[in-house]
Amino acid sequence: MLLLLIALILTGATNLIAQPTSSPSQGHVEETLSLEASGSLIEGYVDWTKNELVVYGDATVPEHISNPVQRRLLGFRGAKAVAYRNLLEMIGEVQIDSETRVENFIATSDSIGVKVQGLVRGARIIAGSQVENDGLYRIALRLPLLGDFADAVLPEVARLAPDAYDIAPPEPMADSLASSEVVVEEEAVVFIPRVPYTGILVDARGLNLQPSMSPRILSEEGRVIYGAATVDRDYAKQYGIIGYDKDIERALKSDRLGGEKSNPFVVKATRTSGLYSGDAVLSEFDATRVLMADSDGDFLRECRVTFVLGPEPVSFESMFTDSTNTDTTLISEGEEFELQGETAPGDQPQ
Repeated sequence: MLLLLIALILTGATNLIAQPTSSPSQGHVEETLSLEASGSLIEGYVDWTKNELVVYGDATVPEHISNPVQRRLLGFRGAKAVAYRNLLEMIGEVQIDSETRVENFIATSDSIGVKVQGLVRGARIIAGSQVENDGLYRIALRLPLLGDFADAVLPEVARLAPDAYDIAPPEPMADSLASSEVVVEEEAVVFIPRVPYTGILVDARGLNLQPSMSPRILSEEGRVIYGAATVDRDYAKQYGIIGYDKDIERALKSDRLGGEKSNPFVVKATRTSGLYSGDAVLSEFDATRVLMADSDGDFLRECRVTFVLGPEPVSFESMFTDSTNTDTTLISEGEEFELQGETAPGDQPQ
């Protein structure tokens, strides 16, 4: 019976070691992390698409222990202990917003530090991450950045009421008007979606935007279009304030933006903002259209927003002409504009 038990343990350990270690997923937005602590290099990464932090732990076994079963048990047990210790160090490197990391937030409150330590103890081993290579045993831990962790570190901000949004673009300065010989009549943006949008996809490719837990969408003039102050905190804890992806086709059909029947509003970011380059900036024109679209779709409150990152695409306009151009009308002040009624999707002219 004892021999059979040893054989089963050896077989299970062999299968465990044969499985590949955890590694970043193709097409996901990942941020590689590493730091030195107590003379050792700690390695890990944040998978921003899956909203989780992954950290590795490595350990060796003294040479005088020759029993292979005992070596594996002690090796992985040691790697697990190291991984939890490394996770406690690495958690401080996670970016909360464009200017603050978790370590900065913990430094402001002992109670937050205690909460984070408790959450780290709840991290789980990634199935199949146990690997042995030339006497070095490795395990990977994963810590979700949603739920209780998000509740602990996301900033507590008063939510903006719907009537607090300034949909109109900023008025021109009086000095600039006085200095102009000819004043060009302001154009107002009227945005009428044919069908309510199910979310917003911000194309930030080519801008080197850095992911974080609580980014913002700003207008060129500094209006806050989206961020922690515009969302329902319960949605933010459950889904994250922003979704990140590198695959735009996958993002367009993601559950966050409505699934297979999604109808996301697509806009192009013009640049990044913030010390950490974590906020996306839209033109005043696009920023106003986002707010107008949200007044019908109510997608900002529910965190139905995704940033697409990666290299600059060949052509944005040719891919998304329908989403970004066809529903907008410019009218000059003083012109009369009358809506005759909404056309049903099936009644569109052929």
